[in-house]
Amino acid sequence: MRSPVALLAAAALLVPATAHAAVTPPPPTGPAPVGLERLTLTDHHRTERLAPGGGARRVPLRVWYPAARPGSAPGEVFTAAEQSAYESVFDLPVGALDGIGSTTTANAPPAPGKHPVILLSPGWGNTSGLHDAQATDLASHGYVVVGIDHPGDTTAVDFGGGRILTMNPAGEKIQKRSAVQRVADVRYVLHHLGAVQGAGRLDRRRIGAYGHSMGARATAAAMYYEPSIKAGVNLDGLADEPVLSRGLDQPYAIGSGVHPQDRGHSLDKIVATLRRHLRGPHPLRIFATTEHAGFTDNVWLVPQLGLPTAGEELGTVTPAAAVSGQRIFLRRFFDRYL
Repeated sequence: MRSPVALLAAAALLVPATAHAAVTPPPPTGPAPVGLERLTLTDHHRTERLAPGGGARRVPLRVWYPAARPGSAPGEVFTAAEQSAYESVFDLPVGALDGIGSTTTANAPPAPGKHPVILLSPGWGNTSGLHDAQATDLASHGYVVVGIDHPGDTTAVDFGGGRILTMNPAGEKIQKRSAVQRVADVRYVLHHLGAVQGAGRLDRRRIGAYGHSMGARATAAAMYYEPSIKAGVNLDGLADEPVLSRGLDQPYAIGSGVHPQDRGHSLDKIVATLRRHLRGPHPLRIFATTEHAGFTDNVWLVPQLGLPTAGEELGTVTPAAAVSGQRIFLRRFFDRYL
């Protein structure tokens, strides 16, 4: 499967040079305004071998949370440095991604009470910032969503002060090593949620996780080793060992898209194998008009940028139907099991 970010890059080559319009993310559906906090954790027990610069492993986070009232400025779903990097890498006009954080605000006072936590891991090459439509909606309904970027396989991420970590030039050759670090990233964040200071009171008895593609593999593996993650969702991903053969005890939902390129249905067979080893509730939903990249913000962002959608693994689903369906799927599952 091609990464969603790679798909955006390929399509962006065709954007008209005159295009310059702010994008408008889908508004969240819940009653709470959504705050956004950015921070970076540092794991001094791991040496960075995938991202440039070396040193201790850094784990950049986006934290979407329910707010008591909006803050005074838009949230930094992309910092200025990240936006510039993405526009440059994908040959988008300067300012093409203006407005991408407009459904969140920074420094918003958190809503009162304790809030369940959901960890989010994006797919290969992607960023949690391109799961904003899902994360903002969950936050507007009372969840704190902690989006984890994985240095080395994220196209570009700001780890503080406008300093950008770029993707490892070896590309997919590092996938196996990155898979190990991704699981460690998720587990590290789980054990250091106390560092999240601006999102209000976190209910650590109610922690869930979800991921897309390679991120689904990472969150499933983290669930295997960390029973404190009470429930998880797999968005169009598979599973690695030991999860594939040993399964999970926790509730684990799978939302699968369609894969026209997989004519032998090998991906479906792997999902069926995984489901046979899931001991908790394991609902399956087939999103019959959504392809792999349609589970990210590309599904609404690519059309808004005026880019061609044909062949970009978005599917035939409309942006509104994709966003609504995925939001309802995630929210209903976590409402029931967290």
